[in-house]
Amino acid sequence: MSLLAAVTNAQEETAVATDKPPTEIKQPSRTSKSTSKKAKPGDRKKGDEPTAEMESTPGIQLSAPRTMDMQFGMRFHSNENFCRDLFATIPFPLNWPEQTVKVTSSELPGNALWEFRDLPMGMKQPALARQLLMKIPALNPKDHLNLIFNVQIEKSFIDPPPDTSVFVIPKSVPSEMNLFMKSSPYIDIEISEIKRVAKQIASDNPPDAWTQVEKLYDWVRDNIKYRNGKIRNIKDALKDKQGDCEEMTGIFVALCRASKIPARCVWIPEHCYPEFYLEDPQGEGHWFPCQAAGERQFGQMHDYRPILQKGDRFKVPEDPVVQRYVTTFFTCKPKASGPGLAPSVDEVRDLGPLQAELDASRQQTEPDK
Repeated sequence: MSLLAAVTNAQEETAVATDKPPTEIKQPSRTSKSTSKKAKPGDRKKGDEPTAEMESTPGIQLSAPRTMDMQFGMRFHSNENFCRDLFATIPFPLNWPEQTVKVTSSELPGNALWEFRDLPMGMKQPALARQLLMKIPALNPKDHLNLIFNVQIEKSFIDPPPDTSVFVIPKSVPSEMNLFMKSSPYIDIEISEIKRVAKQIASDNPPDAWTQVEKLYDWVRDNIKYRNGKIRNIKDALKDKQGDCEEMTGIFVALCRASKIPARCVWIPEHCYPEFYLEDPQGEGHWFPCQAAGERQFGQMHDYRPILQKGDRFKVPEDPVVQRYVTTFFTCKPKASGPGLAPSVDEVRDLGPLQAELDASRQQTEPDK
């Protein structure tokens, strides 16, 4: 579907997907503030920053919380065009056990309509990703609009549980967990080498599930050399035994799924890492992170970058193709007033002081880059 044809369908499907009529899209003042309260599993906050359902994960240990001010939003540019029906989406962080997100204020023009859309849609499970949807009726040539949300994020380090031997591979998983058990874009669990390695490690009879997963993790780090590049199918990375954080994470996720262990990718700015799922003796499931590429971290994650999504298989109304990452989308109805650039939108993702720290430590977090 072309971008111009998609705008009307995107707006109509958005209303259906969020169970709201288009007139209920929020229109905040130029500076709007939100309130926050402690969430319980299944709760959703109401106001400027509705939160996704919180998953209960007492298996992980949280430490070293840090509060950071960041900005997320969009900058629209009409350039040499009269523009109508501007519509755009960007990824937006949401709450997780290790991350709390609070919108503190917004800088929005009075004609901007906005709302959040949580993914996956139409499924009875906690949200895995969030999109910020923006609509603007019109822009004149050479006009610019900034739509910025000031966000306060508290992020904690994750440490492994004190006794990892008690966890087991789930005998069965609920239907909403199927997303974490099958192939995803760039992650094919039917590859013969994936099945071979998973079977070989299981046949060694590891003493417990945690050790089995760690052997899968070590296989990836021992056999796949880090090489920065564009995202590829894990089949290609397995063939030349090279890949960056995306391929190494994808191979680990595929090995887990081939071993009947739910696993998923986690996306943070400039990086991704995997999580695997095990159950405790009471049958309660827990997600544990690990660092496939970079410093060795298994069952833990010491990174203050905000989580943008958990999961690696998403469907959105604006794109017929299943997505690995929830990407930026923009469309409008332009009428050129003269020769020049087409209308455009720039995503705003300002990590504040954290960005300078990331720039200084990138060689350590992503070797060879």
